[in-house]
Amino acid sequence: MTQNQIDEILIQRIIQKCQELLEKKDDLHSINLYDLAFDIVNRAREKAQELKVPVVITLVDAGAHVILSYRMEDSLLVSYDMAYKKAYTAVGMKMQSKDLALLTKPNHWLFQLETMSEGQIVSLAGGIPIYSKGRIIGAIGISGGNAIEDQTIAEYAIEEINLK
Repeated sequence: MTQNQIDEILIQRIIQKCQELLEKKDDLHSINLYDLAFDIVNRAREKAQELKVPVVITLVDAGAHVILSYRMEDSLLVSYDMAYKKAYTAVGMKMQSKDLALLTKPNHWLFQLETMSEGQIVSLAGGIPIYSKGRIIGAIGISGGNAIEDQTIAEYAIEEINLK
């Protein structure tokens, strides 16, 4: 066997191994959040019940498509839309929705972003991106309580999920 043939075999094995790893990585990102969705919602519901706050919990994937949305009894009608918008903001802006509040104040670089996005992007607490291996795989949005309650519930729901 010549050196070129040996090199070719090694290159093919490396390519094959890389493809296997990429497929495995894609599988982790595409199914992980779906597999965890009910656990995340149950954790959020548990914390909301502890705080005695009826909320809406929305999980979206990395493309902001709803995976699961759960409305607790007696939650506000407006909370359904707000929970989605918070999750959408977290995915779309790659940041917690509460952190956007400082950037959207008058004379800041994202002033009027909420207006320009026709209200789709919001700067209210309760939207947090969900990471796996340094990549956003989705987000959670909580609405129904005050800012601190929504944020606390969202953080509790995913505190063991985010794997940066």
